[in-house]
Amino acid sequence: MRNGVRHLLGAGTGLLATPLIAAGLLYYASGLAASAWLAVAVLAATMAVAGVLAGSRISPLASLVPGLALAAAAALAYAPWAAVTGLVPAGYARAYDGLVGTWALPAACVLLAASAFPSRWRAAAAREEPAEEEAPAVPEPPPLPKRIPSRY
Repeated sequence: MRNGVRHLLGAGTGLLATPLIAAGLLYYASGLAASAWLAVAVLAATMAVAGVLAGSRISPLASLVPGLALAAAAALAYAPWAAVTGLVPAGYARAYDGLVGTWALPAACVLLAASAFPSRWRAAAAREEPAEEEAPAVPEPPPLPKRIPSRY
């Protein structure tokens, strides 16, 4: 696969995974789960999605896009001027605080760190098939002697 196509697919994957990760973190942080096991299961599934994005087989854009989105959300939560300007509507403030107060910053750090390796940005080296060496010619064995029929 060409490098441009790989990065295009990675960016699309990152754009699709960003709301999934945010929804999973919001569900965990909101406390709406019927049981603690369900909340932990949702968090585990969310982190599994983040782990797949951080894997080395996918373009680093797949982990860079949600990592930047979560880092921006966390940065806005910790910026002193964000509370003054009211960037987050009042109806969403509790959910937003839950998102950025729990796992958004650690998940963003993991996703951004996974995108930092230069080897993930390069295309895979073309694999050349090794030339098969000709086996040394093995002489054929001499023919077997003819069987002499017995009279018995």
